[in-house]
Amino acid sequence: MPTMIVNRSEPSPDGRLPTSPAAFHPSRDDYPAPSADGLTLDSDSSRILIVDDDRVILELVAKMAARLGYHPTTAEDGVDALYHLTRTHYDLVLTDYDMPFIDGYQLADQIKEKHFGTRVIVMTGSCEPDVLDMLDGSGIVDGVLVKPFNLNTMKEKIERVTPSYAGKWGV
Repeated sequence: MPTMIVNRSEPSPDGRLPTSPAAFHPSRDDYPAPSADGLTLDSDSSRILIVDDDRVILELVAKMAARLGYHPTTAEDGVDALYHLTRTHYDLVLTDYDMPFIDGYQLADQIKEKHFGTRVIVMTGSCEPDVLDMLDGSGIVDGVLVKPFNLNTMKEKIERVTPSYAGKWGV
């Protein structure tokens, strides 16, 4: 039986995030990826900061954001994210919820206090109702993405929290 070579630099065939780090090995090339399917934004792309302590998820979400036409910057924890925010304005921050030092909720709170107009979407693998209710009802977090999610789900959530970009994708 021939060996099948799998390109680990792309999301799974259904576009979902992997369920474990061993299931995916992204690369840093091709930002933004060319798109014939209308998923890429116009040339006035905005900056997006992606924060996750899992390097595999961090790189995959950055690649997805680039596919949507954003210019992603990555940070491996909340402290690194706060540093980036002091140096550059970001229209949107996509952050993991469960991180060491500063969790995604604490990071969102600091962003809302110090960086007016920056939207925050928290990504979480936790489906516990009390965590989801706390994030959704906080008034601090603009949106929640439950892992695993696909490119279209990410696009729809971004459109909801950043209405000025709604309709720029042809999907």
